[in-house]
Amino acid sequence: MNDKWLGTPPDVIIPRLRSLLTDLENLAVPNQFAGVNDAVIIRHCMMAQRSVPCLIGEMTGHPHIRNGPGITSELFYLDRKRQLARTLSHWYRFDQGLL
Repeated sequence: MNDKWLGTPPDVIIPRLRSLLTDLENLAVPNQFAGVNDAVIIRHCMMAQRSVPCLIGEMTGHPHIRNGPGITSELFYLDRKRQLARTLSHWYRFDQGLL
């Protein structure tokens, strides 16, 4: 690939990274994180490895992918107790836990 931005132009990747940074900063402050209302539901979920950590499972409510089997992009946050994960672009809730 000859693209120095590795396929994602700066006007797309920079806002996504800012959003991720804001979410991670809110998680790091005690009592700051109020929860997530727009998380994609992922059932029969397990951690998987691509060249980066990700989740695979049956997704419901993803804004760009049909409901059904899927694999996430790179994970940046995983909280088994809260049953919550954050990729570059989306929150995921694994309400049945990880397999």
